[in-house]
Amino acid sequence: MTTPNHYAVGQLWACKGRHADEQPTLLINRIDQHPLGGGNIYHVTLDALKIRHPGLPGGYMTELEHAPVTDQTLQRSELRFIGLREPNPAYEKGYAQWRQAFDEGVAGSFGVSTPTILEIVERRLNDTPLDQP
Repeated sequence: MTTPNHYAVGQLWACKGRHADEQPTLLINRIDQHPLGGGNIYHVTLDALKIRHPGLPGGYMTELEHAPVTDQTLQRSELRFIGLREPNPAYEKGYAQWRQAFDEGVAGSFGVSTPTILEIVERRLNDTPLDQP
């Protein structure tokens, strides 16, 4: 399968995880232009995760339905093109919440690699400070 030369809605990518038990995929659900000329904001679903979450049965979250990311995230995440899929409609709720917060100036987007995003999410869910090992 040929790797596309640009990112588009519906593309499914394998991406770098934090460890061997975590081999995530990244699905592009929507692409917005940053209103201040900051490039694209990709609204993605990350799946096949293993994020510790004490509030869930089994103690792990396997899907992050919505994450707003930039070109830098895609460039830093060792993407391998898998194919095309329909956007995941589950992202829409998270997108709506993010959009409202973004318009109010209190939300942004990730520009770090997928492993770093997953680490940030896991630390926040488990009340672990970001500056601790």
